[in-house]
Amino acid sequence: MKYRLVVAWLLLRESVRAMLAPLRLLAFLPTQARWRAAALRVLADQPALPDDDPQVVLMPGEARTGRLFISAGEASGDAHAAAAVRAVAAAGGHVEWIGFGGAPLTDAGVALRYPLSGRAVMGLSGVFRSLPFVLGAVRRFLQVLDDERPDLVVLVDYPGLHLVLARLARRRGIPVLHYIAPQYWAWGPWRMQRYRRCVSATLTILPFESAFFRDAGIPSCYVGHPLLDRAPDAPAPDLPPRVLCLLPGSRRREIELNLPGLLRVAAALREDDPELTVVLPHSDPARGPLIESLLRDHHAEFVRYRKGPIGAVLATARLVLAKSGTGSLEACLHGTPTVVVYRLSGRFAAWFARRCLTVPFIASANLIAGRAVIPELCFRGDDGWTDVLAAARTLWPDGATRTRCLDDLRAVRARLGTAGASRRVARWILPFCSPPTPLR
Repeated sequence: MKYRLVVAWLLLRESVRAMLAPLRLLAFLPTQARWRAAALRVLADQPALPDDDPQVVLMPGEARTGRLFISAGEASGDAHAAAAVRAVAAAGGHVEWIGFGGAPLTDAGVALRYPLSGRAVMGLSGVFRSLPFVLGAVRRFLQVLDDERPDLVVLVDYPGLHLVLARLARRRGIPVLHYIAPQYWAWGPWRMQRYRRCVSATLTILPFESAFFRDAGIPSCYVGHPLLDRAPDAPAPDLPPRVLCLLPGSRRREIELNLPGLLRVAAALREDDPELTVVLPHSDPARGPLIESLLRDHHAEFVRYRKGPIGAVLATARLVLAKSGTGSLEACLHGTPTVVVYRLSGRFAAWFARRCLTVPFIASANLIAGRAVIPELCFRGDDGWTDVLAAARTLWPDGATRTRCLDDLRAVRARLGTAGASRRVARWILPFCSPPTPLR
């Protein structure tokens, strides 16, 4: 009862914000050229290494509780948040952690106040379907702020809901640290003003991102990519050397859009090279029935579907066909030539990609390099798969094109710098530990 009016007001405000989004988009169009020019400057002048020292030390308030809040809204963020919690402990920080998330955070020693992880909400329709859950999270967060008064709020990825929570914390004078900054530099620079009001500082995982946020007046630091913190993957011993790996995406709609076309490309490549083996690894077992159904429907008995981590397959593969996203970057970090695909779902998405994106590439490897080092194809409908096949045929055989791609991927890996993202995140949190832990 206490928080119903606040939650109702937030719901009304966010609904109005969503309805005004088309007008904001139209207002952005005349400034598109300026944003694109700024993006090109930033991509050409990226930091060589992650920043080991916080550029801005977030200062805790005088009344200390020794309690910090951390939140993650989906599985990948949960893992990154848990790694940051462990890094704080490893650095000697003593703190009582409370938060929203899932099992990884619980295992790291966080006392969960709401089971947020695993209920990722995508798009406007997804928000409405999950509205009771989302409103419950907001109401519970208000209770945490008032009853437990954390010294710092750490939010990992998941910007939609997390920005609502961030604003509530800032209004109560609680600093907010956002880890894994949203990609507003690519598809929504007009959102920077709101973001500046919501967060005290943001930590980025791609080297060029921090400059975008600092230019908008938001304290920011490149901490490195958490993928680099993983132990190197050994090649899968049960796979032959000539492996084509398919990564259709993680979400249901992505798989439905991309897998049929990827299967057609894979079938054509098998005709070129009868020794080619097609493998489709996927880490989410919940997608198994969908993937198996699509493989049956498209008579793709030649595909080996593997449930579980994808790293061993990427370390074995000769070529990867991947939907744009974290999986495609992971493939590139394994040094595996990759063709990145972004199939658009409709006319509006195609218009948006053509008129509203402020960066010249969609693939992370190309953004990091500041130039095209791997093929990327963004298209609507089925005609684009012909171009995907042509790009794959240039990278599958040995030759100058493949050799150049391998060299470029090594440069991309070097440009990301060294491992230690979680350790660098911890350095921003250590001043809030009880007793305060000096930076070292």
